[in-house]
Amino acid sequence: MAGAAGWSRRGDSNPRPATYEAAALPAELRRREPRFYRPLFGGAADSGGLLASAGVGRHEVVELGESELEQIKPLLVDLHLDEQEFYPEHPHLDRSELETSLPPVRGSFIGQNLVLAVRDAYGGVAGFCWLVLFDPGTGLEGEVAEVFVASAHRGRGVGEALLERALRVFAERGVTLGYVWTRAENADATRLYRKAGFGPTKQLILTWYPNGEPPDAEG
Repeated sequence: MAGAAGWSRRGDSNPRPATYEAAALPAELRRREPRFYRPLFGGAADSGGLLASAGVGRHEVVELGESELEQIKPLLVDLHLDEQEFYPEHPHLDRSELETSLPPVRGSFIGQNLVLAVRDAYGGVAGFCWLVLFDPGTGLEGEVAEVFVASAHRGRGVGEALLERALRVFAERGVTLGYVWTRAENADATRLYRKAGFGPTKQLILTWYPNGEPPDAEG
């Protein structure tokens, strides 16, 4: 679910530092000034190191430590350069602009749960919308994790009010990408999300299931 500020991840925003306006967010999620990143290696073929020693058809896979994460920066720039042609509606950046604007690669990220609610006449919760805000290092993202309205309050605009407020939160916090997951056969939810301004993604999304193969969507 992560990733916003690059064509390679979502294709819905530009790779530039995001501005986060709300003081309620931690300082790490507020505005970051652009920095220049000097490539740690040229991005060309490996010169007899890891790949050469791994043997034909077999490569050793290692986990990079925190101090090594910036080593992928030249390849990230290459990735963004390659992907730009598929998103003509976005401004195209050259290598130096990408090196300047891409944020640091971090080993961890921070986030926030935010739950919005509409109360009934007795002070109980008639419906709620659970938002997840997080920045993996590519810009603040917002997910509508759950929306649920009690059966006695459905058809009264509760869901619409919750999603309207959720999108205002996204705008206020400077979210670079917002999304929601639902089942294709859930017509009511799909209609609600489309009405709020969500639309189908332009990218192919594949999912991995830890307990076996997913159901065949075409079968």
